[in-house]
Amino acid sequence: MSPKNAPFWWEEAPRETEQRQGLPTKVDVAIVGAGFSGLATALVLARAGVSVAVFEAGQLGEGASSRNGGMVGPSFHKLGISGLRAKYGQEKTNEILRESVGFVGFLKKFLADEKIDADFVQTGRFRGALKSAHLDVMAAQLGDLQKACGVSGEIIALEDQAAETGSKRFSGGVVYHQDGGLHPAKYHAGLANIVRGEGVQILTRCPVTSLQKSSGGYELSTPLGKLQAEQVALCTNGYTGAPFGPFARKVLPLRSAMIATDPLDADLMKRLMPKGRMCGDSRRIVAYYRPSPDGRRILFGGRSTGLKENNSLNARLLQKSMVEIYPELATVGISHVWSGLVAYTFDHAPHIGQQDGVYFAMGYCGSGVARSTYFGTKLGYKILGKTERGQTAFDDIPFDGKFLYTGNPWFMPMVLNWHRLADRLGL
Repeated sequence: MSPKNAPFWWEEAPRETEQRQGLPTKVDVAIVGAGFSGLATALVLARAGVSVAVFEAGQLGEGASSRNGGMVGPSFHKLGISGLRAKYGQEKTNEILRESVGFVGFLKKFLADEKIDADFVQTGRFRGALKSAHLDVMAAQLGDLQKACGVSGEIIALEDQAAETGSKRFSGGVVYHQDGGLHPAKYHAGLANIVRGEGVQILTRCPVTSLQKSSGGYELSTPLGKLQAEQVALCTNGYTGAPFGPFARKVLPLRSAMIATDPLDADLMKRLMPKGRMCGDSRRIVAYYRPSPDGRRILFGGRSTGLKENNSLNARLLQKSMVEIYPELATVGISHVWSGLVAYTFDHAPHIGQQDGVYFAMGYCGSGVARSTYFGTKLGYKILGKTERGQTAFDDIPFDGKFLYTGNPWFMPMVLNWHRLADRLGL
């Protein structure tokens, strides 16, 4: 049987059908993008008495917020500590790392405070070393992180890794204890309900087609008409399109894909993932995998084959990659395959702030579940003018594009293919 071309997450948290809605003529703040960032921003503003409208181009939660792997971690900077130090210096590096460590705790408290049942678990993350040399690098990285920000983790030697994974592909690895996972579509649905309960209007299937400055702030054009807003917040991440050209030229929208296996035997699940951890490994082309919240399936993700959706090819690519880690799954069926867009930046950092009068939070570099909630909350306080509550270590990081880049990452498939070749060669 062919897999369903839809996220596994939508089985328990289906997307809403289109609802009849009317466009307000004016609001204090218009937010573009109804993912985790946009909704978290809207929640802060609405509770402060600000009138808010959130615009979503598709179905509610149709984008990355309900398509990701649901893995929650500190989302450390992709440059690593050495890259950060070279770019920003020791003091700034430590500020960024210390703040990043707090992302998971922030989200955990947020879920508890808002009483959102999203199957959150803090089981830790195991990252396997594909070569012994990789393990040496991981050990050095963990040591640096522990000195810089006190992250909790431990090195897993080859002779001990059976307690962490049933895969024999690795030469040991590292465990980060603060990491965890959740059901992203349940989380998004719960957050959307709370935001609506605070009086925020979420306009679905209502893309913003143009944004113009006006005497009263901004004029937004949509298929339902035009709206005036004093302030605008852009929370579109990998879905930042042509109407927001200055921002689209600063992010690289990349497609990430996932598969879900058919339900597995309980003993096999226990052997392959004995501690139910979130998982990854040391390959260049990122692969991430985890048990489903009910512990019956393995969900496996990685970079897509290209910029456009190609579920059949992605399913074959990801299944092959999964079987390299877990040969026992070679004959297991795939129940779901899907993909979505993430946004990378040229400096590998997420960005938050205000540019030319427009507030923004985006560029999560494939690690957005905890980051986006945190950044969205901080963005709300920035818009309210509550400088201290809205302050982050990322505020003064320049958000730059590249000369001649227009927002179309046509070159990225070639870059990714090179990294896949490097993985095969063990580089």
